[in-house]
Amino acid sequence: MPAAAPAPMPVAAPAAAVAAGGAASVAAAPRKLPLGVQGVAPAGVTVRVKGIELGGDATVLDVSISFANRITNSTMLALADTFLEDEGGARLHIKRPADNRDITIREGDTLDGQLVFLGSVAPTARKLRLVFNDGNEGDNIVAPGLVMELPLS
Repeated sequence: MPAAAPAPMPVAAPAAAVAAGGAASVAAAPRKLPLGVQGVAPAGVTVRVKGIELGGDATVLDVSISFANRITNSTMLALADTFLEDEGGARLHIKRPADNRDITIREGDTLDGQLVFLGSVAPTARKLRLVFNDGNEGDNIVAPGLVMELPLS
């Protein structure tokens, strides 16, 4: 009977597979595009967007984010509203990571990973705006504002 105890562990996997399979059966497969866009905020933040995945339920950016500033030990990239915006003004808000809700980055560090935005981009969209800390100035060392244009063609 001890062999039966591990059986409940894989139960979580089918639930995830059902969620993924359900999305795949309703929507087309995600479209992946390579990108090479870089944005820099005067506060010392550099954001490189290396790719985008346009999915039915989420839009995912592959990013590398660095921070260098001698005045402060860290900064936050999602303290204020952070989102993707299409040409029509529709916004997809960031899904805040559970372990780093404000996307805090320490001085001298680089975060490599993915930013997830909830929702899908219209198939007719030709570009998106990536907005960090909406309304903040780029030299704000606590939460710098940064806007980047992301071409989708």
